[in-house]
Amino acid sequence: MKPGIKLCIALVLVTLHAAAGDLADFQKHFRILPHPQKIELLTGAGLSATTLRGFYLANGGERPILPTALAGLPLRKTGGAGMLTLKLQPDLALPSDEGYVLEISGGQATILGRQNVGLFYGLQTLGQLLEDARDQQLEIPACRITDYPEIAYRAIHLDMKHHLEAGHYYYSIIDRLASIKVNAIIIEFEDKLRYRKAPLVGAANAISIEEFAAISQYAHERHVEISPLVQGLGHASFILKHEAYAKLRDDPASDWVFDPLNPETYDVQFALYEDAMKATPYGKYLHVGGDEVGSLGKSERNKQSGMKPLELQMLWLKKVTDFAVAHNRIPIFWDDMVFKLADLYETTYDASIPVEQVNARWQNNQSLLEKNIALFPKTCVYMRWNYDDPTLPGNQRAIDWYNAHALKAMAATSAQPIYPMLPRNQSNFKPIKDYCRLTSEKKMAGILCTAWDDCAVHFETIWRGLYDFGLFSWNYEDVPMAEAHADFRQRFYSPALAEPSADFQDALEDALKFWETALLKEGDRDNYHKDFKLVDLPDAKKPGAWSAAYKTKLDGARQAVQKYTVIQDKIRKAQEVTNRNQYALDVMEQINTLQIFSARQLILLEQLDKAPANQRKAVAAQLMAYTKSFEAVRKQFEKVYGETRILGNPEGYQLDSNFHHHLANGTNNTDWMYVYELAMNKKVEEWLSRQALTND
Repeated sequence: MKPGIKLCIALVLVTLHAAAGDLADFQKHFRILPHPQKIELLTGAGLSATTLRGFYLANGGERPILPTALAGLPLRKTGGAGMLTLKLQPDLALPSDEGYVLEISGGQATILGRQNVGLFYGLQTLGQLLEDARDQQLEIPACRITDYPEIAYRAIHLDMKHHLEAGHYYYSIIDRLASIKVNAIIIEFEDKLRYRKAPLVGAANAISIEEFAAISQYAHERHVEISPLVQGLGHASFILKHEAYAKLRDDPASDWVFDPLNPETYDVQFALYEDAMKATPYGKYLHVGGDEVGSLGKSERNKQSGMKPLELQMLWLKKVTDFAVAHNRIPIFWDDMVFKLADLYETTYDASIPVEQVNARWQNNQSLLEKNIALFPKTCVYMRWNYDDPTLPGNQRAIDWYNAHALKAMAATSAQPIYPMLPRNQSNFKPIKDYCRLTSEKKMAGILCTAWDDCAVHFETIWRGLYDFGLFSWNYEDVPMAEAHADFRQRFYSPALAEPSADFQDALEDALKFWETALLKEGDRDNYHKDFKLVDLPDAKKPGAWSAAYKTKLDGARQAVQKYTVIQDKIRKAQEVTNRNQYALDVMEQINTLQIFSARQLILLEQLDKAPANQRKAVAAQLMAYTKSFEAVRKQFEKVYGETRILGNPEGYQLDSNFHHHLANGTNNTDWMYVYELAMNKKVEEWLSRQALTND
């Protein structure tokens, strides 16, 4: 090879290496979430956080809603240096109307989009870049970002089953979702909408149709489409708990399931659907529920019909599907019963079933689906939900079965399945990531990230999982969890918190494992239990015996105190440097304060158990004072939660039968949040009083 050619190749390699290094440095400091499809660094001047002096609409179009970092910019009549230019370009070569091209060069910024939604998403990206530039006192390098989503429908789930947020908080949620390019919400109303056509169903404090229609309008303006979910067939306790509707039950003894052969069932369900659609006037879907029905066919009508459970299920689905289509909505149906009634459901979620058995069951039982294929409405979307491991062969076979039969399937993952106080498993990172990949690869009709209200965790605790969802549903890349969560901390809080050492949420998740059962011999926090067993209390006649019996639990309590201290220190430091979402840190701090109460109480019980006779009264007094201090802990906890949440049910609210033992459906007031603390405190106070240890 000639020396000159070698030199040219070497120069090219050096140039490429330098460019790659610059891009890596750019991505280290500027964490755009979700990641754009393509970033190119250009030569020339970039932008500082204060460069832009206004924005210009190059070819008219609607005035955009600007993100916070751009909110003060005035509209100008011309572009140029120091200006942001927005231009609609219908022939822009991108695969989606949500796509955009953002170019920063020469001290100005330009965003191109085929439609206004593309410009809107370009603005979100520019807003993030400006936040990072301001926070780190950096200049945004000259660059071109070409971006578009891989999945067209990217929805999150707002479950209002057991609580209402303060009105202003819904608007805040929408703003944050729009900033990470989530474009849809499925709102599960249950009894939290003030239904006009079935007023008995709506709770006394329910949100009005008009008020929620205004929220829907606000979301629509930010390219977030809200569609309703009103549970039907199963999960109907919020309706069938009322005596007036008891005649519509499939099982007279249970408020869980509608009778699908009673024509009045549809009078009620359709009335609720109509009001829910009025509250969400821009939605294209109507989620009809239909899951976890259990046994079906107990009513006299159903018994006399001779119809099988699958036939009854699909008859109901056909009727509600026809209703939705007639009202220009696309119905969505939770699909578990389809596979449960064909004895295939376990293969979609049970990782313990060997692959050979999964394949054998599908080979043997798939014919049950094939035989009834005519019962499956073609106009319905079948929501294939899996919150733990969507890559299981049975789940993938279910998706492939839909595709093979020209039925539309949508994925459903979860950022909060059923955990008390805080989501777990690193905000369910891996299932979210895996299902976004499968949704893209298998060309599914979209994906929903659920956030179930069974334990009514505060919405501020769910954001990390939702940001993971935003990341992977827009542009799937094999991003490691550490990087994804660094992206989250920078975007949600501050670049100062991007480093791994600043993370506290994983540690708080870990700490809650002890808290869940700290006070229990039998029971858990996932569900509301009327029957549970608290730990025993020390026996004064056998000093030290209690401590020996509960050594493992007490070791856990001491470890919990150590974890609490580390977590509290990290939260306090984060509160000092965060630029955004201080309130989320306040919520996390209250969770940490609440969860450690039980561990410290156990340690005081140990001190009392081991105390010499002449010190027992002093230790007992300390234990009593600490136990009574719980009221102050609870008061502060609810003060912080109450900034965005309406706590407790209205006077006269009728709880349902709690068929699934939801923790948040345990009491009308907020006692369910501290069910074991309250029981233990009562037990300790009564025990101390009986022994007269706290009085001379």
